Amino acid sequence: MSGLVLSIKHVYGAQKTRLMEHGHLVHSISALAGGNFLSSVLGAAGGLLVARFITPEVAGSFRSYTIPLMYLTFMHLGTFDGLHRQIPFYMGKDLPGEVNKAASASGAWNVLVAAIVSVAFLTLAAISFIKRDTQAGCGWLTQAAICWGTFYVGYLAATYRTVSHFVALAKINLFQSVTVFLLVFTLPFLAFYGLCLRAAVPSLLVLYLYHHFRPLKIPLKLDFTALKGVVSVGLPLCFWGALDTSLWMALENSYLLSLGGVKELGLFSVVFVMREGLSMLTRAVHQVLAPRIIEKFAREGSLRRVTWESTKLSMLLVAVMLILVPLLSHGLDYFVPLVIPKYLDGVYAMKLALWVVVVDAASLPLNALYATGKAWLYGRGVLAGLVVFAAVTPLLAAHVGALPAVVIGSLAGRIIRVVACYIDLFIMIGSEVSD
Repeated sequence: MSGLVLSIKHVYGAQKTRLMEHGHLVHSISALAGGNFLSSVLGAAGGLLVARFITPEVAGSFRSYTIPLMYLTFMHLGTFDGLHRQIPFYMGKDLPGEVNKAASASGAWNVLVAAIVSVAFLTLAAISFIKRDTQAGCGWLTQAAICWGTFYVGYLAATYRTVSHFVALAKINLFQSVTVFLLVFTLPFLAFYGLCLRAAVPSLLVLYLYHHFRPLKIPLKLDFTALKGVVSVGLPLCFWGALDTSLWMALENSYLLSLGGVKELGLFSVVFVMREGLSMLTRAVHQVLAPRIIEKFAREGSLRRVTWESTKLSMLLVAVMLILVPLLSHGLDYFVPLVIPKYLDGVYAMKLALWVVVVDAASLPLNALYATGKAWLYGRGVLAGLVVFAAVTPLLAAHVGALPAVVIGSLAGRIIRVVACYIDLFIMIGSEVSD
Protein backbone atom coordinates (compact mmCIF):
# COMPACT_ATOMS: atom_id res chain seq x y z
CA MET A 1 0.00 0.00 0.00
CA SER A 2 2.81 2.39 0.91
CA GLY A 3 4.48 1.56 -2.42
CA LEU A 4 1.26 2.48 -4.22
CA VAL A 5 1.09 5.78 -2.33
CA LEU A 6 4.70 6.58 -3.22
CA SER A 7 4.03 5.71 -6.84
CA ILE A 8 0.98 8.00 -6.93
CA LYS A 9 3.00 10.82 -5.35
CA HIS A 10 5.75 10.31 -7.90
CA VAL A 11 3.31 10.40 -10.83
CA TYR A 12 1.51 13.43 -9.36
CA GLY A 13 4.81 15.24 -8.79
CA ALA A 14 5.98 14.58 -12.35
CA GLN A 15 2.64 15.71 -13.75
CA LYS A 16 2.71 18.83 -11.60
CA THR A 17 6.20 19.65 -12.85
CA ARG A 18 5.07 19.26 -16.47
CA LEU A 19 2.06 21.50 -15.86
CA MET A 20 4.26 24.14 -14.24
CA GLU A 21 6.68 24.02 -17.19
CA HIS A 22 3.83 24.40 -19.67
CA GLY A 23 2.36 27.16 -17.52
CA HIS A 24 5.65 29.07 -17.61
CA LEU A 25 5.84 28.59 -21.36
CA VAL A 26 2.30 29.86 -21.88
CA HIS A 27 2.98 32.79 -19.55
CA SER A 28 6.15 33.71 -21.46
CA ILE A 29 4.48 33.50 -24.86
CA SER A 30 1.48 35.43 -23.53
CA ALA A 31 3.70 38.15 -22.09
CA LEU A 32 5.71 38.48 -25.28
CA ALA A 33 2.67 38.18 -27.52
CA GLY A 34 0.73 40.71 -25.42
CA GLY A 35 3.65 43.14 -25.34
CA ASN A 36 4.37 42.58 -29.00
CA PHE A 37 0.71 43.06 -29.86
CA LEU A 38 0.72 46.47 -28.17
CA SER A 39 4.07 47.21 -29.79
CA SER A 40 2.68 46.27 -33.20
CA VAL A 41 -0.36 48.51 -32.63
CA LEU A 42 1.86 51.42 -31.62
CA GLY A 43 4.27 50.65 -34.45
CA ALA A 44 1.48 50.57 -36.98
CA ALA A 45 -0.07 53.77 -35.62
CA GLY A 46 3.33 55.47 -35.54
CA GLY A 47 4.13 54.29 -39.04
CA LEU A 48 0.85 55.66 -40.31
CA LEU A 49 1.51 59.01 -38.66
CA VAL A 50 4.97 59.08 -40.22
CA ALA A 51 3.36 58.42 -43.59
CA ARG A 52 0.85 61.18 -42.92
CA PHE A 53 3.48 63.74 -41.89
CA ILE A 54 6.40 62.78 -44.16
CA THR A 55 6.56 62.42 -47.94
CA PRO A 56 8.01 59.24 -49.48
CA GLU A 57 10.99 61.27 -50.74
CA VAL A 58 11.96 62.40 -47.21
CA ALA A 59 11.40 58.91 -45.78
CA GLY A 60 13.51 57.38 -48.55
CA SER A 61 16.29 59.91 -48.03
CA PHE A 62 16.52 58.99 -44.34
CA ARG A 63 16.35 55.27 -45.08
CA SER A 64 19.30 55.54 -47.48
CA TYR A 65 21.61 56.28 -44.53
CA THR A 66 20.59 53.03 -42.82
CA ILE A 67 21.78 50.77 -45.65
CA PRO A 68 25.55 50.66 -44.76
CA LEU A 69 24.85 49.45 -41.21
CA MET A 70 22.75 46.61 -42.62
CA TYR A 71 25.83 45.34 -44.46
CA LEU A 72 28.07 45.79 -41.37
CA THR A 73 25.92 43.70 -39.05
CA PHE A 74 27.99 40.58 -39.81
CA MET A 75 30.82 42.06 -37.72
CA HIS A 76 29.38 40.46 -34.59
CA LEU A 77 30.98 37.29 -36.06
CA GLY A 78 28.14 35.01 -35.10
CA THR A 79 28.27 35.74 -31.37
CA PHE A 80 24.50 36.35 -31.32
CA ASP A 81 23.80 33.05 -33.04
CA GLY A 82 26.41 31.25 -30.97
CA LEU A 83 24.88 32.45 -27.71
CA HIS A 84 21.37 31.65 -28.96
CA ARG A 85 22.44 28.03 -29.17
CA GLN A 86 25.19 27.72 -26.55
CA ILE A 87 23.38 29.31 -23.59
CA PRO A 88 20.35 26.96 -23.63
CA PHE A 89 22.61 24.07 -24.66
CA TYR A 90 24.98 24.59 -21.70
CA MET A 91 21.98 25.08 -19.42
CA GLY A 92 20.58 21.77 -20.66
CA LYS A 93 23.96 20.19 -19.80
CA ASP A 94 24.04 22.00 -16.41
CA LEU A 95 27.27 23.93 -17.11
CA PRO A 96 26.68 27.50 -15.79
CA GLY A 97 30.41 28.31 -15.82
CA GLU A 98 30.56 27.81 -19.57
CA VAL A 99 27.54 30.10 -19.99
CA ASN A 100 29.35 32.94 -18.18
CA LYS A 101 32.59 32.51 -20.13
CA ALA A 102 30.82 32.51 -23.48
CA ALA A 103 28.67 35.53 -22.57
CA SER A 104 31.56 37.57 -21.16
CA ALA A 105 33.79 37.15 -24.20
CA SER A 106 30.93 37.78 -26.64
CA GLY A 107 29.88 40.94 -24.83
CA ALA A 108 33.42 42.35 -24.86
CA TRP A 109 33.74 41.71 -28.60
CA ASN A 110 30.48 43.46 -29.44
CA VAL A 111 31.35 46.51 -27.33
CA LEU A 112 34.63 46.75 -29.26
CA VAL A 113 32.89 46.43 -32.64
CA ALA A 114 30.22 48.99 -31.68
CA ALA A 115 32.94 51.46 -30.71
CA ILE A 116 34.80 51.00 -34.02
CA VAL A 117 31.68 51.32 -36.19
CA SER A 118 30.37 54.33 -34.27
CA VAL A 119 33.71 56.11 -34.77
CA ALA A 120 33.43 55.48 -38.53
CA PHE A 121 29.93 57.00 -38.63
CA LEU A 122 31.01 59.90 -36.43
CA THR A 123 33.82 60.59 -38.89
CA LEU A 124 31.36 60.66 -41.81
CA ALA A 125 29.10 62.94 -39.78
CA ALA A 126 31.99 65.32 -39.02
CA ILE A 127 32.99 65.49 -42.69
CA SER A 128 29.38 66.23 -43.66
CA PHE A 129 29.07 69.00 -41.09
CA ILE A 130 32.36 70.52 -42.28
CA LYS A 131 30.90 70.56 -45.81
CA ARG A 132 27.80 72.27 -44.36
CA ASP A 133 25.62 69.30 -45.30
CA THR A 134 23.56 69.25 -42.10
CA GLN A 135 21.13 66.60 -43.30
CA ALA A 136 23.89 64.11 -44.13
CA GLY A 137 25.66 64.93 -40.87
CA CYS A 138 22.56 64.15 -38.82
CA GLY A 139 21.89 61.04 -40.88
CA TRP A 140 25.34 59.61 -40.14
CA LEU A 141 25.23 60.79 -36.51
CA THR A 142 22.01 58.82 -36.05
CA GLN A 143 23.69 55.66 -37.35
CA ALA A 144 26.51 56.16 -34.82
CA ALA A 145 23.91 55.89 -32.06
CA ILE A 146 21.94 53.06 -33.65
CA CYS A 147 25.01 50.86 -34.14
CA TRP A 148 25.22 50.37 -30.35
CA GLY A 149 21.74 48.95 -30.48
CA THR A 150 22.74 46.71 -33.36
CA PHE A 151 25.80 45.19 -31.67
CA TYR A 152 25.66 45.57 -27.88
CA VAL A 153 21.87 45.33 -27.53
CA GLY A 154 21.97 42.45 -30.01
CA TYR A 155 24.40 40.68 -27.69
CA LEU A 156 22.30 41.41 -24.61
CA ALA A 157 19.13 40.20 -26.33
CA ALA A 158 20.85 36.87 -26.99
CA THR A 159 21.33 36.40 -23.23
CA TYR A 160 17.58 36.70 -22.54
CA ARG A 161 17.06 32.99 -23.13
CA THR A 162 15.29 31.63 -20.01
CA VAL A 163 11.58 31.64 -19.29
CA SER A 164 11.82 34.03 -16.34
CA HIS A 165 13.44 36.79 -18.39
CA PHE A 166 10.99 37.00 -21.28
CA VAL A 167 8.51 39.16 -19.38
CA ALA A 168 11.22 41.77 -18.72
CA LEU A 169 12.14 41.62 -22.39
CA ALA A 170 8.53 42.26 -23.40
CA LYS A 171 8.34 45.29 -21.11
CA ILE A 172 11.52 46.81 -22.54
CA ASN A 173 10.31 46.29 -26.09
CA LEU A 174 6.99 47.88 -25.20
CA PHE A 175 8.76 50.88 -23.65
CA GLN A 176 10.75 51.29 -26.85
CA SER A 177 7.57 51.19 -28.92
CA VAL A 178 5.91 53.84 -26.74
CA THR A 179 8.94 56.13 -27.00
CA VAL A 180 9.16 55.72 -30.77
CA PHE A 181 5.46 56.44 -31.05
CA LEU A 182 5.59 59.61 -28.97
CA LEU A 183 8.49 61.00 -30.97
CA VAL A 184 6.45 60.79 -34.16
CA PHE A 185 4.83 64.08 -33.16
CA THR A 186 8.13 65.87 -33.77
CA LEU A 187 7.90 65.09 -37.49
CA PRO A 188 5.52 67.93 -38.54
CA PHE A 189 8.08 70.39 -37.15
CA LEU A 190 11.41 68.65 -37.77
CA ALA A 191 10.73 66.42 -40.82
CA PHE A 192 14.01 64.60 -41.70
CA TYR A 193 15.60 65.63 -38.39
CA GLY A 194 12.58 64.27 -36.53
CA LEU A 195 13.20 60.90 -38.17
CA CYS A 196 16.79 61.04 -36.89
CA LEU A 197 15.60 61.88 -33.39
CA ARG A 198 12.96 59.14 -33.51
CA ALA A 199 15.59 56.55 -34.41
CA ALA A 200 18.45 57.60 -32.11
CA VAL A 201 16.76 58.46 -28.80
CA PRO A 202 14.79 55.20 -28.29
CA SER A 203 17.85 53.21 -29.36
CA LEU A 204 19.97 54.80 -26.62
CA LEU A 205 17.23 54.44 -23.99
CA VAL A 206 16.75 50.76 -24.80
CA LEU A 207 20.52 50.29 -24.69
CA TYR A 208 20.44 51.46 -21.06
CA LEU A 209 17.45 49.26 -20.14
CA TYR A 210 18.84 46.12 -21.75
CA HIS A 211 22.11 46.70 -19.91
CA HIS A 212 20.44 47.49 -16.58
CA PHE A 213 18.16 44.44 -16.59
CA ARG A 214 20.63 42.07 -18.25
CA PRO A 215 20.23 38.47 -16.99
CA LEU A 216 23.99 37.84 -16.74
CA LYS A 217 25.56 40.62 -14.68
CA ILE A 218 29.12 39.56 -15.36
CA PRO A 219 32.27 41.53 -16.20
CA LEU A 220 33.10 41.59 -19.89
CA LYS A 221 36.49 40.17 -20.77
CA LEU A 222 37.88 39.67 -24.28
CA ASP A 223 38.89 36.04 -23.73
CA PHE A 224 39.79 34.82 -27.23
CA THR A 225 39.65 31.16 -26.22
CA ALA A 226 36.07 31.49 -24.98
CA LEU A 227 35.20 33.75 -27.92
CA LYS A 228 36.55 31.16 -30.35
CA GLY A 229 34.21 28.58 -28.83
CA VAL A 230 31.17 30.79 -29.42
CA VAL A 231 32.29 31.89 -32.88
CA SER A 232 33.04 28.34 -34.00
CA VAL A 233 29.39 27.48 -33.39
CA GLY A 234 27.87 30.85 -34.23
CA LEU A 235 29.84 31.97 -37.29
CA PRO A 236 28.53 29.23 -39.59
CA LEU A 237 25.03 29.94 -38.31
CA CYS A 238 25.70 33.68 -38.52
CA PHE A 239 26.80 33.43 -42.14
CA TRP A 240 23.47 31.98 -43.17
CA GLY A 241 21.57 34.02 -40.59
CA ALA A 242 23.15 37.23 -41.91
CA LEU A 243 22.10 36.29 -45.44
CA ASP A 244 18.60 35.64 -44.13
CA THR A 245 18.21 38.90 -42.18
CA SER A 246 20.55 41.87 -42.52
CA LEU A 247 21.86 41.10 -46.01
CA TRP A 248 18.38 40.19 -47.25
CA MET A 249 17.02 43.49 -45.92
CA ALA A 250 20.00 45.42 -47.27
CA LEU A 251 19.41 43.87 -50.69
CA GLU A 252 15.74 44.90 -50.57
CA ASN A 253 16.70 48.49 -49.82
CA SER A 254 19.58 48.57 -52.30
CA TYR A 255 17.39 47.24 -55.12
CA LEU A 256 14.73 49.83 -54.34
CA LEU A 257 17.24 52.70 -54.27
CA SER A 258 18.95 51.63 -57.51
CA LEU A 259 15.88 50.50 -59.48
CA GLY A 260 13.30 52.98 -58.21
CA GLY A 261 15.08 55.85 -56.45
CA VAL A 262 14.41 57.62 -53.17
CA LYS A 263 10.62 57.72 -53.58
CA GLU A 264 10.31 53.95 -54.04
CA LEU A 265 12.55 53.45 -51.01
CA GLY A 266 10.27 55.79 -49.06
CA LEU A 267 7.15 53.88 -50.11
CA PHE A 268 8.84 50.69 -48.91
CA SER A 269 9.18 52.20 -45.42
CA VAL A 270 5.40 51.87 -44.94
CA VAL A 271 5.38 48.40 -46.53
CA PHE A 272 8.15 47.41 -44.11
CA VAL A 273 6.29 48.76 -41.06
CA MET A 274 3.14 46.82 -41.95
CA ARG A 275 5.05 43.62 -42.69
CA GLU A 276 7.15 43.77 -39.53
CA GLY A 277 4.24 44.82 -37.32
CA LEU A 278 2.19 41.83 -38.37
CA SER A 279 5.20 39.54 -37.83
CA MET A 280 5.37 40.39 -34.11
CA LEU A 281 3.25 37.42 -33.01
CA THR A 282 5.21 34.82 -34.96
CA ARG A 283 8.48 36.31 -33.70
CA ALA A 284 7.29 36.09 -30.09
CA VAL A 285 6.57 32.40 -30.55
CA HIS A 286 9.91 31.82 -32.30
CA GLN A 287 11.73 33.65 -29.51
CA VAL A 288 10.27 31.53 -26.72
CA LEU A 289 10.17 28.24 -28.61
CA ALA A 290 13.73 28.20 -30.01
CA PRO A 291 15.67 27.80 -26.69
CA ARG A 292 13.12 25.25 -25.49
CA ILE A 293 13.58 23.17 -28.62
CA ILE A 294 17.38 23.33 -28.28
CA GLU A 295 17.26 22.26 -24.61
CA LYS A 296 14.90 19.39 -25.43
CA PHE A 297 17.12 18.23 -28.29
CA ALA A 298 20.19 18.42 -26.02
CA ARG A 299 18.46 16.21 -23.43
CA GLU A 300 16.68 13.72 -25.69
CA GLY A 301 18.55 13.85 -29.00
CA SER A 302 15.34 13.21 -30.95
CA LEU A 303 14.72 15.47 -33.93
CA ARG A 304 11.35 13.88 -34.59
CA ARG A 305 9.98 14.74 -31.13
CA VAL A 306 11.11 18.36 -31.09
CA THR A 307 9.76 18.84 -34.62
CA TRP A 308 6.32 17.53 -33.66
CA GLU A 309 6.15 19.87 -30.65
CA SER A 310 6.62 22.95 -32.82
CA THR A 311 4.50 21.65 -35.74
CA LYS A 312 1.30 21.70 -33.68
CA LEU A 313 1.83 25.35 -32.79
CA SER A 314 2.82 26.17 -36.36
CA MET A 315 -0.40 24.76 -37.83
CA LEU A 316 -2.46 26.89 -35.45
CA LEU A 317 -0.54 30.06 -36.33
CA VAL A 318 -0.80 29.41 -40.06
CA ALA A 319 -4.57 28.99 -39.74
CA VAL A 320 -4.88 32.30 -37.86
CA MET A 321 -2.74 34.15 -40.40
CA LEU A 322 -4.64 32.72 -43.37
CA ILE A 323 -7.77 34.35 -41.95
CA LEU A 324 -6.12 37.59 -40.82
CA VAL A 325 -4.10 38.47 -43.93
CA PRO A 326 -7.03 38.59 -46.46
CA LEU A 327 -9.06 40.71 -44.03
CA LEU A 328 -6.23 43.21 -43.58
CA SER A 329 -5.51 43.20 -47.31
CA HIS A 330 -9.11 44.10 -48.11
CA GLY A 331 -9.08 46.85 -45.49
CA LEU A 332 -6.06 48.53 -47.11
CA ASP A 333 -8.19 49.50 -50.13
CA TYR A 334 -10.20 51.82 -47.92
CA PHE A 335 -7.63 52.70 -45.29
CA VAL A 336 -4.67 53.95 -47.33
CA PRO A 337 -6.56 56.47 -49.55
CA LEU A 338 -8.29 57.87 -46.47
CA VAL A 339 -5.41 58.01 -43.96
CA ILE A 340 -2.11 58.08 -45.88
CA PRO A 341 -2.94 59.17 -49.45
CA LYS A 342 0.71 60.14 -50.11
CA TYR A 343 1.54 56.41 -50.11
CA LEU A 344 -1.31 55.28 -52.35
CA ASP A 345 1.20 54.01 -54.93
CA GLY A 346 2.35 51.41 -52.42
CA VAL A 347 -1.00 49.68 -51.70
CA TYR A 348 -0.38 46.72 -54.00
CA ALA A 349 3.05 46.10 -52.45
CA MET A 350 1.58 46.38 -48.94
CA LYS A 351 -0.95 43.65 -49.72
CA LEU A 352 1.73 41.34 -51.09
CA ALA A 353 4.06 41.93 -48.14
CA LEU A 354 1.44 40.81 -45.60
CA TRP A 355 1.77 37.21 -46.83
CA VAL A 356 5.26 37.00 -45.37
CA VAL A 357 3.72 36.29 -41.94
CA VAL A 358 2.11 33.10 -43.27
CA VAL A 359 5.55 31.92 -44.41
CA ASP A 360 7.01 32.86 -41.01
CA ALA A 361 4.31 30.90 -39.19
CA ALA A 362 4.96 27.86 -41.38
CA SER A 363 8.69 28.00 -40.56
CA LEU A 364 8.31 27.34 -36.80
CA PRO A 365 9.25 23.63 -37.04
CA LEU A 366 12.57 24.63 -38.62
CA ASN A 367 13.76 25.48 -35.10
CA ALA A 368 14.43 21.75 -34.85
CA LEU A 369 16.87 22.00 -37.75
CA TYR A 370 18.56 24.93 -36.05
CA ALA A 371 18.93 22.91 -32.83
CA THR A 372 21.26 20.41 -34.53
CA GLY A 373 23.91 23.12 -34.88
CA LYS A 374 24.60 21.99 -38.47
CA ALA A 375 24.59 25.33 -40.23
CA TRP A 376 24.72 24.02 -43.78
CA LEU A 377 21.36 22.29 -43.39
CA TYR A 378 19.77 25.64 -42.63
CA GLY A 379 22.05 27.52 -45.01
CA ARG A 380 21.12 25.63 -48.15
CA GLY A 381 17.56 26.86 -47.84
CA VAL A 382 18.65 30.45 -47.16
CA LEU A 383 21.08 30.43 -50.08
CA ALA A 384 18.45 29.02 -52.44
CA GLY A 385 15.94 31.65 -51.33
CA LEU A 386 18.41 34.52 -51.65
CA VAL A 387 19.47 33.42 -55.12
CA VAL A 388 15.82 33.30 -56.22
CA PHE A 389 15.17 36.72 -54.70
CA ALA A 390 18.27 38.29 -56.28
CA ALA A 391 17.56 36.77 -59.70
CA VAL A 392 13.81 37.33 -59.91
CA THR A 393 13.65 40.95 -58.70
CA PRO A 394 15.50 42.72 -61.56
CA LEU A 395 13.53 40.70 -64.12
CA LEU A 396 10.22 41.66 -62.56
CA ALA A 397 11.14 45.34 -62.12
CA ALA A 398 10.89 46.05 -65.84
CA HIS A 399 7.32 44.73 -65.92
CA VAL A 400 5.69 45.62 -62.57
CA GLY A 401 7.90 48.41 -61.18
CA ALA A 402 10.66 48.42 -58.58
CA LEU A 403 8.57 48.25 -55.39
CA PRO A 404 6.24 45.35 -56.35
CA ALA A 405 9.22 43.52 -57.89
CA VAL A 406 11.21 43.70 -54.66
CA VAL A 407 8.26 42.57 -52.53
CA ILE A 408 7.33 39.70 -54.88
CA GLY A 409 10.96 38.62 -55.28
CA SER A 410 11.52 38.70 -51.52
CA LEU A 411 8.35 36.70 -50.85
CA ALA A 412 9.27 34.11 -53.50
CA GLY A 413 12.73 33.77 -51.98
CA ARG A 414 11.31 33.22 -48.49
CA ILE A 415 8.96 30.51 -49.74
CA ILE A 416 11.83 28.70 -51.50
CA ARG A 417 13.93 29.00 -48.35
CA VAL A 418 11.27 27.35 -46.16
CA VAL A 419 10.55 24.58 -48.67
CA ALA A 420 14.25 23.74 -49.03
CA CYS A 421 14.75 23.64 -45.25
CA TYR A 422 11.73 21.37 -44.82
CA ILE A 423 13.20 18.93 -47.33
CA ASP A 424 16.41 18.73 -45.28
CA LEU A 425 14.45 18.38 -42.04
CA PHE A 426 12.34 15.49 -43.36
CA ILE A 427 15.45 13.75 -44.70
CA MET A 428 17.11 13.98 -41.26
CA ILE A 429 14.00 12.73 -39.47
CA GLY A 430 13.76 9.85 -41.93
CA SER A 431 17.37 8.90 -41.23
CA GLU A 432 16.74 9.09 -37.49
CA VAL A 433 13.72 6.79 -37.68
CA SER A 434 15.53 4.25 -39.88
CA ASP A 435 18.42 4.13 -37.41
